[in-house]
Amino acid sequence: MSIVAFLSYVIITSITPGPSNLLMMNEARKFGFLGAWRFNSGILIGFAVLGVVSGIFTTGLYNWVPLLEPYFKIAGAVYLLYLAWKVGLHTSAEKDSHHVQGSFLSGCIFQVLNIKSILFFLTVMSVFVLPFTHSLKSIIFYLVQAIILGWIALLLWAGFGSIFKHLFARYDKSFRLVMSLLLIYSAVTIFV
Repeated sequence: MSIVAFLSYVIITSITPGPSNLLMMNEARKFGFLGAWRFNSGILIGFAVLGVVSGIFTTGLYNWVPLLEPYFKIAGAVYLLYLAWKVGLHTSAEKDSHHVQGSFLSGCIFQVLNIKSILFFLTVMSVFVLPFTHSLKSIIFYLVQAIILGWIALLLWAGFGSIFKHLFARYDKSFRLVMSLLLIYSAVTIFV
């Protein structure tokens, strides 16, 4: 496995704007970092729960039906290229999501149903981990890395959301170009 491709995918996917990132940023802007902690901790726990469930599901499916491996690789590469296209060609920041009740449960439920996070974990497992190892220790190691890096990105969006907003607006084209190229690199390395 290419650790560079794995880390590129995990970091880029985690820090690029998505529903969870934007909701955490907006909650922190409205209520401050500590005031938004209930909702934001729900998103963080939901992310971890989703990671574990996706890891178990993907590992079980991947081990049970090894013939699906090429399809997982193709689906993962297509998703990476789709993300590269969305990041590279997106011309304006996503609009703020509608008001969400700032509770732990609403944050957790939102995150568990977040399609970006579901596809994130399925791609991590089926493209970057399972084709190279079936060791339980390795699977847990990479899954924990993905969860921790995702948490860090989510917390960065919550803690420094307004700073990131201005920074991304100032260097928007350069940021999107670098992120797109790294995602394309990650997609290509699936088949190398």
